[in-house]
Amino acid sequence: MPATIRAMKKDFGADPAEMLGLLGPCIRPPHYDVDFAAEILRQMKAEGLGEIVDSGLCTASDPERFFSYRREKGQTGRHFAVLARG
Repeated sequence: MPATIRAMKKDFGADPAEMLGLLGPCIRPPHYDVDFAAEILRQMKAEGLGEIVDSGLCTASDPERFFSYRREKGQTGRHFAVLARG
C-alpha cells in the first residue's frame, strides 16, 4: 500500500490527503491468522489518506456473496478491483 500511494504522489502529483482508500471484502480473523485488513488500514492512515472506508466484509464468512480460496479449498472464482484517477 505505501509503495502505491508514493508512486501516485510521484507519478501523478496526487495528494494523499485528497485520496480515498476503500478496503473491500477480504479474509479476516478468525478465518485467517493474519489480520491483513488491520494492517492495510494502518498503512493507509500512516500515509495520510484523507478518507478511509472499510467495508468490514469477510470473504470467508459470506459464501453467498464471495469466493474464498481458503474456505473452498482452492475451488473458487475471482474478485475484481479498480484503481481510478478522478
